[in-house]
Amino acid sequence: MMSLLRRFRPQNLAPEVPNGARLAPAWDFHCHLLPAVDDGLRSLEETRAAIAGLSTLGYRGAVLTPHIYPGVYDNTSDRLRDAFQALRQEIEAGFTLHLAAEYFADAALFRAIEQDDILYLKLGNQKIVLVEFPTMMPNPAGMDVLLQLRRAGYQPVLAHVERYRYVQLEQSLWLPRLERSGAWLQCDIGSLVGQYGPHPQAFARALLDQELPTLWGTDLHRVAQLERYVAPGLAVLTKSGHRINAALEALAA
Repeated sequence: MMSLLRRFRPQNLAPEVPNGARLAPAWDFHCHLLPAVDDGLRSLEETRAAIAGLSTLGYRGAVLTPHIYPGVYDNTSDRLRDAFQALRQEIEAGFTLHLAAEYFADAALFRAIEQDDILYLKLGNQKIVLVEFPTMMPNPAGMDVLLQLRRAGYQPVLAHVERYRYVQLEQSLWLPRLERSGAWLQCDIGSLVGQYGPHPQAFARALLDQELPTLWGTDLHRVAQLERYVAPGLAVLTKSGHRINAALEALAA
């Protein structure tokens, strides 16, 4: 793990506000820290290094959201719960982990809703579920998935909304539709500094200016992202003056 940590020397980019409290989020929502289950971190060593880096940036904990995407990442709720419990036994106290999932909007998610087999973040009386849309072309089932989750008592969160090309191009159509669906919007912190290119960057900054994202996440897949994208992205967030991830302040450590 020391070799991974030596590559990551983040500066403290989260400025202090007048009352001494940090504007940077204490909780990461949307990351792939659960090792060897999807395209995220590949080993326990990488996960430990990532947690050390997140702690350095001021995070106290994270909501893990491994992919559930049949045919691509054939995870099940039970398999991910078992992997999560094994990880918790290996992680030192002081950084709190919660398990949810990143669901692709497809027919399998409708079945999971019907079977009440959903991994979600419990937040007070709310059940928070992260949903991913296709990147380039809209999925006919996408909006129906968000509405069905709401009817079933869940609070859907649309993952990295700034990265969907069709939403970027037709904001006046999509943003009102998403608002009517009741879904929260989540953006990736790295998008603010160009991690996914200029179009997501411009859109993420526009959404930040409008205070539209409810949640910001690292969407962390590799330790190197912390220094290259997350730390400078956090600097942009903290300079905005907005409270970041205020919805997660009720999470117990």
